[in-house]
Amino acid sequence: MPKEDKPHAALLASPGMGHLIPIMELGKRMVTHHDFHVTIFFIANEHASATSLLKSTTLENLDIIALPSVDISSLVDSDTQLVAKLLVIMRESLPSLRSSIAAMKFRPSALIVDLFGADAFEIAEEFGMLKYVFNTTNAWCLAVVFHSARIDDKFILEHHVKGQKSLEIPGCKSLSFRDTLESLRNIDHIDRPEFHGHKMTNSHGILINTWEDLESSTIEALRDNNLLGTLLKVPIYPIGPLVRQDGNQVLDEQVKLWLDKQPIESVVMSHSAAGVPYQQNK
Repeated sequence: MPKEDKPHAALLASPGMGHLIPIMELGKRMVTHHDFHVTIFFIANEHASATSLLKSTTLENLDIIALPSVDISSLVDSDTQLVAKLLVIMRESLPSLRSSIAAMKFRPSALIVDLFGADAFEIAEEFGMLKYVFNTTNAWCLAVVFHSARIDDKFILEHHVKGQKSLEIPGCKSLSFRDTLESLRNIDHIDRPEFHGHKMTNSHGILINTWEDLESSTIEALRDNNLLGTLLKVPIYPIGPLVRQDGNQVLDEQVKLWLDKQPIESVVMSHSAAGVPYQQNK
Protein backbone atom coordinates (compact mmCIF):
# COMPACT_ATOMS: atom_id res chain seq x y z
CA MET A 1 0.00 0.00 0.00
CA PRO A 2 1.37 3.48 -0.89
CA LYS A 3 2.69 5.59 1.99
CA GLU A 4 2.49 9.33 2.47
CA ASP A 5 6.25 9.66 2.97
CA LYS A 6 7.15 8.29 -0.48
CA PRO A 7 6.47 9.74 -3.93
CA HIS A 8 3.89 7.53 -5.65
CA ALA A 9 3.89 6.94 -9.42
CA ALA A 10 1.48 4.92 -11.53
CA LEU A 11 2.75 3.10 -14.63
CA LEU A 12 0.33 1.86 -17.30
CA ALA A 13 1.41 -0.95 -19.65
CA SER A 14 -0.38 -1.75 -22.88
CA PRO A 15 -0.87 -5.42 -23.88
CA GLY A 16 2.20 -7.39 -24.97
CA MET A 17 5.40 -8.55 -23.29
CA GLY A 18 7.40 -6.01 -25.29
CA HIS A 19 5.52 -3.29 -23.41
CA LEU A 20 5.09 -4.98 -20.02
CA ILE A 21 8.75 -5.95 -19.45
CA PRO A 22 10.20 -2.42 -19.91
CA ILE A 23 7.41 -0.97 -17.75
CA MET A 24 8.21 -3.53 -15.05
CA GLU A 25 11.91 -2.72 -15.22
CA LEU A 26 11.22 1.01 -15.02
CA GLY A 27 9.01 0.44 -11.98
CA LYS A 28 11.67 -1.66 -10.25
CA ARG A 29 14.34 0.96 -10.91
CA MET A 30 12.15 3.74 -9.52
CA VAL A 31 11.56 1.68 -6.36
CA THR A 32 15.12 0.47 -5.76
CA HIS A 33 17.12 3.52 -6.89
CA HIS A 34 14.81 6.50 -6.38
CA ASP A 35 12.76 5.49 -3.31
CA PHE A 36 9.39 5.64 -5.09
CA HIS A 37 6.28 3.65 -4.40
CA VAL A 38 5.12 2.39 -7.80
CA THR A 39 1.80 0.94 -8.88
CA ILE A 40 1.84 -0.84 -12.23
CA PHE A 41 -1.43 -1.29 -14.09
CA PHE A 42 -1.69 -3.81 -16.90
CA ILE A 43 -4.50 -5.32 -18.99
CA ALA A 44 -5.29 -8.82 -17.70
CA ASN A 45 -4.83 -11.72 -20.10
CA GLU A 46 -4.03 -15.42 -20.02
CA HIS A 47 -0.53 -15.15 -21.48
CA ALA A 48 1.63 -17.57 -19.50
CA SER A 49 4.79 -15.47 -19.88
CA ALA A 50 3.06 -12.40 -18.46
CA THR A 51 1.71 -14.38 -15.51
CA SER A 52 5.15 -15.82 -14.76
CA LEU A 53 6.81 -12.41 -15.01
CA LEU A 54 4.36 -10.78 -12.64
CA LYS A 55 4.59 -13.56 -10.08
CA SER A 56 8.39 -13.35 -10.07
CA THR A 57 8.38 -9.67 -9.10
CA THR A 58 8.29 -9.16 -5.34
CA LEU A 59 9.35 -5.73 -4.08
CA GLU A 60 7.95 -4.09 -0.98
CA ASN A 61 7.01 -0.81 -2.63
CA LEU A 62 5.86 -2.19 -5.98
CA ASP A 63 2.17 -2.95 -6.45
CA ILE A 64 0.78 -4.65 -9.56
CA ILE A 65 -2.88 -4.27 -10.47
CA ALA A 66 -4.58 -6.17 -13.29
CA LEU A 67 -7.27 -4.21 -15.11
CA PRO A 68 -10.11 -6.39 -16.46
CA SER A 69 -9.76 -7.50 -20.07
CA VAL A 70 -12.10 -5.72 -22.47
CA ASP A 71 -14.16 -7.03 -25.40
CA ILE A 72 -13.41 -4.95 -28.50
CA SER A 73 -14.94 -7.34 -31.06
CA SER A 74 -17.68 -4.85 -31.95
CA LEU A 75 -15.18 -2.00 -32.35
CA VAL A 76 -12.68 -3.59 -34.76
CA ASP A 77 -12.74 -5.89 -37.76
CA SER A 78 -10.38 -8.30 -39.49
CA ASP A 79 -8.62 -5.47 -41.35
CA THR A 80 -7.88 -3.41 -38.26
CA GLN A 81 -4.16 -3.02 -37.67
CA LEU A 82 -2.62 -4.27 -34.46
CA VAL A 83 -1.63 -0.73 -33.46
CA ALA A 84 -5.23 0.43 -33.85
CA LYS A 85 -6.46 -2.53 -31.80
CA LEU A 86 -4.05 -1.67 -29.00
CA LEU A 87 -5.30 1.92 -28.96
CA VAL A 88 -8.91 0.70 -28.73
CA ILE A 89 -8.06 -1.72 -25.89
CA MET A 90 -6.34 1.04 -23.93
CA ARG A 91 -9.22 3.45 -24.51
CA GLU A 92 -11.81 0.90 -23.39
CA SER A 93 -9.78 0.18 -20.24
CA LEU A 94 -9.90 3.77 -19.01
CA PRO A 95 -13.01 3.37 -16.78
CA SER A 96 -11.31 0.55 -14.85
CA LEU A 97 -8.12 2.59 -14.49
CA ARG A 98 -10.08 5.61 -13.25
CA SER A 99 -11.95 3.52 -10.68
CA SER A 100 -8.74 1.90 -9.39
CA ILE A 101 -6.98 5.24 -8.91
CA ALA A 102 -10.05 6.87 -7.36
CA ALA A 103 -10.22 4.09 -4.76
CA MET A 104 -6.64 4.66 -3.55
CA LYS A 105 -6.10 6.34 -0.18
CA PHE A 106 -2.81 7.84 -1.38
CA ARG A 107 -3.16 8.50 -5.09
CA PRO A 108 -0.21 8.70 -7.47
CA SER A 109 1.29 12.10 -8.17
CA ALA A 110 2.48 11.03 -11.63
CA LEU A 111 1.23 8.79 -14.43
CA ILE A 112 3.65 7.19 -16.89
CA VAL A 113 2.23 5.49 -19.99
CA ASP A 114 3.77 3.81 -23.03
CA LEU A 115 3.16 4.98 -26.61
CA PHE A 116 -0.35 3.46 -26.70
CA GLY A 117 -1.61 4.84 -23.40
CA ALA A 118 -1.77 8.59 -23.95
CA ASP A 119 -5.59 8.57 -23.74
CA ALA A 120 -5.11 7.97 -20.00
CA PHE A 121 -3.80 11.52 -19.64
CA GLU A 122 -7.38 12.67 -19.20
CA ILE A 123 -7.41 10.68 -15.94
CA ALA A 124 -4.09 12.17 -14.89
CA GLU A 125 -5.50 15.66 -15.42
CA GLU A 126 -8.65 14.74 -13.49
CA PHE A 127 -6.58 13.72 -10.44
CA GLY A 128 -3.90 16.42 -10.78
CA MET A 129 -1.09 14.04 -11.75
CA LEU A 130 2.05 14.74 -13.73
CA LYS A 131 2.01 13.08 -17.17
CA TYR A 132 4.91 11.27 -18.81
CA VAL A 133 5.33 8.97 -21.83
CA PHE A 134 7.77 6.07 -21.73
CA ASN A 135 9.06 5.11 -25.16
CA THR A 136 10.09 1.49 -24.55
CA THR A 137 12.15 1.31 -27.77
CA ASN A 138 15.01 3.54 -28.88
CA ALA A 139 15.23 7.21 -29.83
CA TRP A 140 15.37 6.51 -33.57
CA CYS A 141 12.02 4.68 -33.48
CA LEU A 142 10.49 7.67 -31.71
CA ALA A 143 11.90 9.97 -34.39
CA VAL A 144 10.47 7.77 -37.16
CA VAL A 145 7.01 7.66 -35.55
CA PHE A 146 6.78 11.43 -35.08
CA HIS A 147 8.25 12.42 -38.44
CA SER A 148 6.32 9.90 -40.57
CA ALA A 149 3.05 11.02 -38.96
CA ARG A 150 3.38 14.48 -40.46
CA ILE A 151 4.17 13.25 -44.00
CA ASP A 152 1.33 13.08 -46.52
CA ASP A 153 -0.02 9.56 -47.09
CA LYS A 154 0.16 9.96 -50.87
CA PHE A 155 3.86 10.82 -50.73
CA ILE A 156 4.58 7.81 -48.53
CA LEU A 157 2.65 5.55 -50.93
CA GLU A 158 4.33 6.78 -54.12
CA HIS A 159 7.84 7.50 -52.83
CA HIS A 160 8.34 5.01 -50.04
CA VAL A 161 6.02 2.06 -50.72
CA LYS A 162 5.76 1.85 -54.49
CA GLY A 163 9.13 3.51 -55.17
CA GLN A 164 10.73 1.69 -52.22
CA LYS A 165 12.87 4.74 -51.52
CA SER A 166 14.07 5.64 -48.06
CA LEU A 167 12.27 8.22 -45.95
CA GLU A 168 14.61 10.94 -44.76
CA ILE A 169 14.37 11.65 -41.03
CA PRO A 170 15.85 15.08 -40.18
CA GLY A 171 19.10 14.70 -38.28
CA CYS A 172 18.74 10.91 -38.08
CA LYS A 173 19.37 7.75 -40.04
CA SER A 174 16.82 7.40 -42.87
CA LEU A 175 14.11 4.74 -42.86
CA SER A 176 14.66 2.20 -45.64
CA PHE A 177 11.66 0.44 -47.16
CA ARG A 178 13.08 -2.89 -46.01
CA ASP A 179 12.85 -1.71 -42.39
CA THR A 180 9.64 0.29 -42.67
CA LEU A 181 6.72 0.18 -40.28
CA GLU A 182 3.84 -2.16 -41.10
CA SER A 183 1.42 0.77 -40.92
CA LEU A 184 3.40 2.54 -43.68
CA ARG A 185 3.88 -0.58 -45.81
CA ASN A 186 0.09 -1.08 -45.99
CA ILE A 187 -0.85 2.56 -46.24
CA ASP A 188 -2.59 2.10 -49.61
CA HIS A 189 -5.35 -0.16 -48.31
CA ILE A 190 -5.45 0.32 -44.54
CA ASP A 191 -6.10 3.59 -42.80
CA ARG A 192 -3.27 4.63 -40.53
CA PRO A 193 -4.23 4.47 -36.86
CA GLU A 194 -4.89 7.75 -35.10
CA PHE A 195 -1.55 9.21 -34.13
CA HIS A 196 -1.20 10.09 -30.46
CA GLY A 197 1.66 12.51 -30.95
CA HIS A 198 -0.42 15.55 -30.03
CA LYS A 199 -1.39 13.81 -26.78
CA MET A 200 2.19 12.81 -26.05
CA THR A 201 3.31 16.41 -26.50
CA ASN A 202 0.72 17.39 -23.89
CA SER A 203 2.88 15.58 -21.33
CA HIS A 204 5.60 16.81 -19.01
CA GLY A 205 8.21 14.80 -20.88
CA ILE A 206 9.11 11.64 -22.78
CA LEU A 207 11.32 8.97 -21.23
CA ILE A 208 13.31 6.89 -23.74
CA ASN A 209 14.86 3.47 -23.19
CA THR A 210 18.28 4.50 -24.51
CA TRP A 211 21.31 6.50 -23.40
CA GLU A 212 23.13 9.56 -24.68
CA ASP A 213 26.30 7.86 -25.93
CA LEU A 214 24.39 5.22 -27.91
CA GLU A 215 22.18 7.59 -29.94
CA SER A 216 23.73 11.00 -29.42
CA SER A 217 22.90 12.39 -32.89
CA THR A 218 19.29 11.15 -32.81
CA ILE A 219 18.73 12.52 -29.31
CA GLU A 220 20.21 15.83 -30.41
CA ALA A 221 17.84 15.92 -33.40
CA LEU A 222 14.85 15.25 -31.13
CA ARG A 223 15.86 18.22 -28.98
CA ASP A 224 16.79 20.58 -31.83
CA ASN A 225 13.95 22.93 -32.80
CA ASN A 226 15.44 23.19 -36.28
CA LEU A 227 15.05 19.41 -36.74
CA LEU A 228 12.52 17.35 -34.72
CA GLY A 229 12.26 19.43 -31.56
CA THR A 230 9.28 21.37 -32.87
CA LEU A 231 7.36 18.09 -33.25
CA LEU A 232 7.97 16.79 -29.74
CA LYS A 233 7.71 20.15 -27.93
CA VAL A 234 8.51 18.53 -24.56
CA PRO A 235 11.74 17.50 -22.79
CA ILE A 236 13.11 14.04 -23.53
CA TYR A 237 14.96 11.96 -20.98
CA PRO A 238 17.22 9.06 -22.04
CA ILE A 239 16.96 6.71 -19.03
CA GLY A 240 18.19 3.40 -20.47
CA PRO A 241 19.24 0.81 -20.81
CA LEU A 242 16.36 -0.87 -19.02
CA VAL A 243 16.78 -4.61 -19.47
CA ARG A 244 15.42 -7.58 -17.60
CA GLN A 245 18.08 -8.83 -15.19
CA ASP A 246 16.47 -11.93 -13.67
CA GLY A 247 16.96 -14.37 -16.54
CA ASN A 248 18.31 -17.91 -16.53
CA GLN A 249 22.05 -17.27 -16.16
CA VAL A 250 23.02 -20.89 -16.83
CA LEU A 251 21.04 -20.91 -20.07
CA ASP A 252 22.50 -17.50 -21.01
CA GLU A 253 26.04 -18.87 -20.66
CA GLN A 254 25.14 -21.94 -22.74
CA VAL A 255 23.79 -19.71 -25.51
CA LYS A 256 26.92 -17.54 -25.45
CA LEU A 257 29.17 -20.60 -25.67
CA TRP A 258 27.17 -21.93 -28.62
CA LEU A 259 27.35 -18.56 -30.39
CA ASP A 260 31.13 -18.41 -29.91
CA LYS A 261 31.48 -21.72 -31.78
CA GLN A 262 29.58 -20.55 -34.88
CA PRO A 263 31.28 -19.24 -38.03
CA ILE A 264 31.60 -15.47 -38.27
CA GLU A 265 28.43 -13.76 -39.62
CA SER A 266 26.56 -17.07 -39.74
CA VAL A 267 23.89 -16.27 -37.11
CA VAL A 268 20.94 -13.93 -37.60
CA MET A 269 19.18 -12.48 -34.56
CA SER A 270 15.49 -12.02 -35.24
CA HIS A 271 13.29 -10.01 -32.87
CA SER A 272 9.61 -9.26 -33.36
CA ALA A 273 7.75 -6.58 -31.46
CA ALA A 274 5.05 -7.84 -29.13
CA GLY A 275 2.11 -9.22 -31.06
CA VAL A 276 3.60 -8.54 -34.51
CA PRO A 277 3.63 -11.74 -36.58
CA TYR A 278 6.22 -12.43 -39.24
CA GLN A 279 5.08 -12.80 -42.82
CA GLN A 280 5.74 -16.23 -44.32
CA ASN A 281 8.48 -15.02 -46.67
CA LYS A 282 10.36 -13.50 -43.72
